[in-house]
Amino acid sequence: MESNILRQFSQNGSAKILFCGDDDIHLAATYLASIIVHGAYDLDYVPSALDFPRELDFRDYDLVILSDYPRERFEEEQLHKLSRCIREGGALLMIGGWESFRGLKGEYLNSPLEELLPVRLLEVDDRINYDQGIMVFPDDRADALHQGLDWERPPLIGGYNTLIPRKGSRICLWGRKLHILCRKEQENCRFDDEKIPLCISAKAGKGKCTALAFDLAPHWIGGMVDWGRERQRIDFNGAFIEVGDLYVRFVLNLLRHALRTK
Repeated sequence: MESNILRQFSQNGSAKILFCGDDDIHLAATYLASIIVHGAYDLDYVPSALDFPRELDFRDYDLVILSDYPRERFEEEQLHKLSRCIREGGALLMIGGWESFRGLKGEYLNSPLEELLPVRLLEVDDRINYDQGIMVFPDDRADALHQGLDWERPPLIGGYNTLIPRKGSRICLWGRKLHILCRKEQENCRFDDEKIPLCISAKAGKGKCTALAFDLAPHWIGGMVDWGRERQRIDFNGAFIEVGDLYVRFVLNLLRHALRTK
């Protein structure tokens, strides 16, 4: 499959989403792309290896998603256009990864998008990989983002970008690191007292911007990809994903949360 072509999945959906990154549609991107189409949205997908197409107009989309999409794929003017589009009423969702936020190489630090994001970016590498799991839990269970989810059995993720919420932003999701210690025949499990901001949103002019600190695909999604008591299969693009039913519901909730208000 070619890695340098735009993919389009139109079905007269309720909204139109532009999703950029996560490698390619048949690789890591298949998790989010499958659920977007399953949720009855129209989808245009830009793989990580493709420079952002000049013919695309951000104003044609109800939501723009950047997930591990390298900043170098954008021309500087395209980032200014995206920033203006969001401030004029659009919606942006940035999802965590090595090439999101500050990431490994600086990525969106000092870019036209930085002031738009509901978080401040670090000057140093912001990636955190954690082997024993990070428990995810809501700030307010009554929030629409968390509807239909079993927070009595919270999921674990495996990593995130360190994000500093801006003043006036809203933190919707938190994390706590799990510590497991086994000495001889004694086992001890505890969680950090420190709360890690994992999902933050804020208004951006007339628009909206949401930051999710972890990825929705392996490996940072960790056990959350299997969250739920039932398995759900979603056929997509000649293949399929098989994941936990609450993982699917969480992603759909997140999309609705991130979409701009009509």
